[in-house]
Amino acid sequence: MSKPKKVKKTNPSKKQTVVAQQNFEQNNSLVFGGVILAISSIGLLIFVLSEKVFHLH
Repeated sequence: MSKPKKVKKTNPSKKQTVVAQQNFEQNNSLVFGGVILAISSIGLLIFVLSEKVFHLH
């Protein structure tokens, strides 16, 4: 008769914290990218409107 194999048990709380940390880092980068995109869009809008209104050369 063979011995039953030992099954490795993973700690679900450790696994959940690692996944949560990866999601948090991904969310941070997405928010940061969105803020940069919004600032650059507003800057371009102000530039275009000032060119049309003041006819700067």
